[in-house]
Amino acid sequence: MLAPLEDAPPTAPPVVAVMVTAVAGEWLEEALTSLARQDYPNLSVLIIDASGDVDPSPRVAAVLPAAYIRRMDHATGFGQAANEVLSLVEGASYFLFCHDDVALDPGVVRLLVEEAFRSNAGIAAPKLVAWAEPDRLLQVGMSADKVGAVMPLVEPGELDQEQHDSVRDIFVAPTACVLVRADLFATLGGFDRTISLIGEDLDL
Repeated sequence: MLAPLEDAPPTAPPVVAVMVTAVAGEWLEEALTSLARQDYPNLSVLIIDASGDVDPSPRVAAVLPAAYIRRMDHATGFGQAANEVLSLVEGASYFLFCHDDVALDPGVVRLLVEEAFRSNAGIAAPKLVAWAEPDRLLQVGMSADKVGAVMPLVEPGELDQEQHDSVRDIFVAPTACVLVRADLFATLGGFDRTISLIGEDLDL
């Protein structure tokens, strides 16, 4: 006999982590391991190699054998590479875009999804701290002036005493690590394909 539908455990919205690599350094394995250690129950990983040269596949397979790898046929910027997710993935609720030099705490994906639901947010981002000095802040989101110059909301290197741990609205979410609702990303057409170096986060 089938159990009543209301007794079935809720299913976590599917999230695809999209990590863009570009001749990644020695930190890549730690960044990949941080994705493997996420406590979120419905997470897939897509690695997009934007270098057009060095193949990261063996390094990725050693840490995340279930990850899907897409290699670009020429060197390209972050936004252009990340947009590949639109042609490769169907059925995701969220995309988690991240750089190949960012190591996530184990609860990051879960906390971002929970807050996105709680705040009805299309985009959510965590605070970023220094790799070698995790008690030092790098970003808690950014603002921008009228000519489009981005400005950090904290002084890089500021001591993290949890003073920025509350939820707040921001104007720019850095692509180092950002959760974006998949249908919103598709409606916007992804990142601007003409931006090859920096500024795709501000434009989005």
